[in-house]
Amino acid sequence: MFMTDNRFNETGEQRYQHMQSILETCPAGIGIVQNDLIVWANDTFYAMLGYTPGSLTNKKTWEVFPTQKECRRVAALLAKGMDRFGAGMAETRLSRKKGPPLDCRIRASRMDKDDPEAGVVMVVTDISDIKSLQIQLQQAQKMEAIGVLAGGISHDFNNILMGIQGHLSLMRIDLSATEKVITHIHQITKLVETAGELTGRLLGFARGGKYQIKVLDVSQVVEKAMNLFKPTRKDLMFQESYAGDLDMVDADQSQLEQVCLYIIGNASQAMLDEGTLSISTKNITIPEDHGYPFAVKPGPYVEICIQDTGVGMDMETQKKIFDPFFSTRKNGNQNGRGLGLSTVYGIVKNHGGFITVQSALGEGTAVYVCLPATSKAKPASEGDSDTEALPRGSETILLVDDQTEIINVGKNFLSRLGYKPITARNGLEAVEIFRMYQDEISLVILDMAMPKMGGKKTFDMIRQIRTNIKILVTMGQVVDDEMEALLSHGCHGFIQKPFSMYEFSKAIRQVLDKSAE
Repeated sequence: MFMTDNRFNETGEQRYQHMQSILETCPAGIGIVQNDLIVWANDTFYAMLGYTPGSLTNKKTWEVFPTQKECRRVAALLAKGMDRFGAGMAETRLSRKKGPPLDCRIRASRMDKDDPEAGVVMVVTDISDIKSLQIQLQQAQKMEAIGVLAGGISHDFNNILMGIQGHLSLMRIDLSATEKVITHIHQITKLVETAGELTGRLLGFARGGKYQIKVLDVSQVVEKAMNLFKPTRKDLMFQESYAGDLDMVDADQSQLEQVCLYIIGNASQAMLDEGTLSISTKNITIPEDHGYPFAVKPGPYVEICIQDTGVGMDMETQKKIFDPFFSTRKNGNQNGRGLGLSTVYGIVKNHGGFITVQSALGEGTAVYVCLPATSKAKPASEGDSDTEALPRGSETILLVDDQTEIINVGKNFLSRLGYKPITARNGLEAVEIFRMYQDEISLVILDMAMPKMGGKKTFDMIRQIRTNIKILVTMGQVVDDEMEALLSHGCHGFIQKPFSMYEFSKAIRQVLDKSAE
C-alpha cells in the first residue's frame, strides 16, 4: 500500500526539514564537495569513518584518503565519468579516524550540470564484505591453479633430480676423463638453473599482486606454462605454434604464466575425456577503428590464443565468465569452467591489455589475450663465465646463514675469489662477530630467514654498531612487503638463491664498488 502523502501541501521550510531528515538517515554516506572541500556530509558518512558529525566540514578531501595520490586518482576517475555520462564511479579506500581503512564505492554527480563550481554530490557505499568475499574467492582460485602448477613442477623436479643423479653416477665412472667430467658439470649446472626457474614460478604465485615488470618473450613464457601442464593431461592432444618474429612485451613473468595456466586449466576442464588444446602467439595491430565494444588503445599488440575442442559456452555464459563470483560448476561438480578467470581479467587489464572469448555450445572455446608490444629489445642472456673472468677482491666479508651447506659453499666461493671469509650461523653470532671485527669487515652477506635472531633484527643491530657498513641480503623465499621496505632503506644489494659463483661474485663487487652513501 502506498501512503497518501500530505507532504505536497508542506511549506518550503517543512519540505527542507523533511529532505534533510531523509539525507541524514540514509544508510549510505552522502557528502557535498566544493572546490576540494567537504562542505557537508550526513551522519552515516561520519559514522563510517569514525568521526564526530560536523568535524570534517571545510576539510580538504584528501584528508579522508590514505594518500594525496589516491585522492587525485579517484577525483580524476569521477570527473571523467561525470563528463562523459553525467555520473562517475570509483572504488577506493577511505581512512578511518581509528582502525583499518574503509573499502568503499563512491558515486558522484554534479549539483548543477551547467556550473561545475556549484559542487559535487558524493554517495559512499561500504563494500568491505564484498571485498572480503572476492579475496577468499581469489585465494581459492589461486590454490586450484597451484594444484595444477604443483603437478607439473613435481614432474619436472623429478626429471631434474634424475638428470643430476645420472650425471653424478657417470662422473664417478669418467673421473679420469677430464673432458667428460666438464661436460657432466655443465649439464648439472643447466639442470640446477632449470630447478631455480621452477622455484621462481612458485615464488611468483606466493608474491600475489606484486608485479616485477621486465621485457619478456611471450612465446617462451607460454611454452613453459604448457610444458608444466602437459604431464597432468596425457589424454589430450597439444598443438603449439609460436611466431618466430614476435615482439617483446613489458610484463611480470609469473603473473603471465599464471594467466596461461588459468586459461589452459579451464580449457582442459571443458574436454572431459579427450580433445585437442591449441596454443599460438603472433603480432597484431589494433587500428583506430578497431570495432571492439570497449576502449582499446590502438597500436601493436602480442596475441596469445588458447583454443579447446570442449563443450563450449552459450552467449549468456560468455557474458558472465569474468564476473568475480561466477562459475559453471554446479552442485559440487568439478567439471566445467570457473578457474580464476576474474583473476585473469585483472592481471591482463593491469598490464594494459585486453581479453576476448569466442565460443559456441558444442564447438569449443577460443580465448585471446592481447598485451601491448614494446619496442625494447629482448635482454641478452649471460653466457658461461670461466673462473678467470670472475670479478675478484681481497676484502674481509662476513657471511651469515644458518644452513651448513650454504656456509660451506659460500666460504669456498669467497676464498676462491680472493676474499677473507668469516662465517656466522645465526643472527646473535653475527652481531657478536661483527662487534669484534667491525673495523676489518668490508661487507656483510646476510640471509634473512634464520633462527634465534631474524635477518631484519640482525640487519638493524649491525647497522647500529656501524652505520656505513655495506650489506648484501640473500633470500630463498618470496620478497614480502617488509623485505621490500628493507631493500629500499639502507640495504646495498640483494641476490636470490640459488645463485652461481659468477652471479655471487658480480653481486659482491657491485656492492663493494658502490660509493659510500
